[in-house]
Amino acid sequence: MKTFEELQNIWDQQTESNTQPTASEIIKKAEAHTKKIKRSHFWTRIILSLTSLILITYYIWAGAYRHTQFSFGLCIMIAMLLIRAALESISVKKLQDLKTDVNLIEYSKLAHEFYKWRKKIHYILTPVIYMTYIVGFTLLLPVFENNFSRGFYLYILSSGYIFLLIFGLFMVRIIQKEIKLLNFLKNIT
Repeated sequence: MKTFEELQNIWDQQTESNTQPTASEIIKKAEAHTKKIKRSHFWTRIILSLTSLILITYYIWAGAYRHTQFSFGLCIMIAMLLIRAALESISVKKLQDLKTDVNLIEYSKLAHEFYKWRKKIHYILTPVIYMTYIVGFTLLLPVFENNFSRGFYLYILSSGYIFLLIFGLFMVRIIQKEIKLLNFLKNIT
């Protein structure tokens, strides 16, 4: 019986922990999550813009406008990157409208709207853009096959699709992280 009494004594000595966060703690956490999301938008826009610039430069340098199929494929790829960059710019504007200095009900409404917007981007528009980008890349392949050696063409073919697969998996992971952050912002109330 001594063991039970010791356990009871330890149990009785426990202090009640206050697990309810204060409003200021919630606001600080929301601001930290918002900062992470802003940083993510910034780097996404930089990467998309830089990739677009590289493809446009290649388009001009390679004289892609002389080959209809190549030009069409490259234009599709460039357009998809620019559309995605534009969506990120719109998201930045919507995120700036998400102010933490408003009342909780208003903040919750704004966070919910932003959450729905980002879910549309991640679950509808991004897959469509990504698949269209892959179609654009696929349209380049016959031109590559005709203009490059067999070995280099196979390298482009395999490395291109492997990169697109790995990038797609990486993108899914990033989207999952952002959705977790957005869930926190949405569920603050």
